[in-house]
Amino acid sequence: MVVAKIATSLPLSSSILIRKWTRKCTKNLVSAPNFLVFSYLDFLDSVFCVVYKYLDLLMEGEASPCYCRSKIKGCYGNKPGDEDEETGISETLYGRQKKLKEMIDLIEFVERLLNKTKGFDAGYGDFKDKKKVGFHRLGNRWSDCGCDSCISWMKVDDPKLHVVVNEASSKAMGEHSNENVIFIHGILSSSSFWTKTLFPKLSESDKGDNYNMFAVDLLGHGKSPKPRDNLYTLKDHVEWIEKSVVSEFGLNSFHLVAHSMGSIIALALAAKHSKSVKSITLVAPPYFPSKDGVEFTVINSLTPKRLWPPEAFLSSVMTWYEHLSRSVCFVLCRNHRTWESLIKRLTGAREVNFMFMDMMKITHHSGWHTTHNVLYRGVKQMDKNLEMLMKLRKKVHVLMGTRDKSVPPDCGNQMKNRFPEVEVNNIPDAGHRSVVFNRENVVAQDLFRIWENSTSH
Repeated sequence: MVVAKIATSLPLSSSILIRKWTRKCTKNLVSAPNFLVFSYLDFLDSVFCVVYKYLDLLMEGEASPCYCRSKIKGCYGNKPGDEDEETGISETLYGRQKKLKEMIDLIEFVERLLNKTKGFDAGYGDFKDKKKVGFHRLGNRWSDCGCDSCISWMKVDDPKLHVVVNEASSKAMGEHSNENVIFIHGILSSSSFWTKTLFPKLSESDKGDNYNMFAVDLLGHGKSPKPRDNLYTLKDHVEWIEKSVVSEFGLNSFHLVAHSMGSIIALALAAKHSKSVKSITLVAPPYFPSKDGVEFTVINSLTPKRLWPPEAFLSSVMTWYEHLSRSVCFVLCRNHRTWESLIKRLTGAREVNFMFMDMMKITHHSGWHTTHNVLYRGVKQMDKNLEMLMKLRKKVHVLMGTRDKSVPPDCGNQMKNRFPEVEVNNIPDAGHRSVVFNRENVVAQDLFRIWENSTSH
């Protein structure tokens, strides 16, 4: 009773102050473990930087370059003054600087030692020259998987992306010729995202008889090439799709359907082929209005440093720590056949879930650069590409799940606010993948409606 009287007798301003103080203390208590764990990971990543430099030198005769040093020093083939617009390199690659001076001193000390050893001077800038002599066909890194399925692309003189083609069954000619649709998946995925889910539903419908469908494995994903001499920029991904799909199959017109990070690539491809594209459907696109520092806004929004839940912590490690993430890939991706066999034995299943296998078949080099140079940097290009498409009155449609935990659910609404002509459909209770999974029939009908309307205009 006495405590209650004291509490009720406090002035309103004092009670507000107490609540603010309580929230601040709670926030500090929660952030303390984060600070301790990620500070330790900063140190550990620097140690692994040194370890991998020695191992690369021992195994391959040259040390693979990394982004632990400042971009200003031009350590990675980027001379001071190089423009990001030309290189396509994300600021986040160099902006994850460690805060402890001792870590930088350690790296610099090792570099001074290794600079005396042949092969250490190799940088990402040297890849341009090595491309001319087919450097990417010589092999993968010692820490990557070397099984037949992972390196089969190296045995081809002119490697192209892996494309699954579902040809139209009708042979209509003239004005009612078949339509073409290119499907682009997101990060750590493959063409299976579409072929295992949506393609069967599209093919079952009579309307599907009029569409040629092309599901592509992006560069560095699935069964597609994973070259070491490539920095997997947005421009690179677009050019490989042009080479492997648009030019290879002679597509003069096409629709685009893309999921997650693939939406960034789809918009860039659509803007470049604005005369050929008929419609663009973006599923769970990561959209952030373009402005200074947007790359760091994206990395802190999509993959912040968090300890919980476990998948968020793993995403943090894979995003913020170049050498620790390589260690994860060394354990998981390099041994994907072992993990696949183990899962089959434990579950008794004949096949492992395609989403798990998609994540296992990516290399660290391709996954690391695609994440930073497309997912984080690519958002800077979205507004420019959308503006071009809107001026040409191209139809852009967005499907967004209201319970998306990977991409902020309001991304679609933000795009709508910036570009009112964009059609946004917010799907209740749908997540990042479930916006398609278990909704295949509905999504198929939505796509048919979009394609038919764009063709009739």
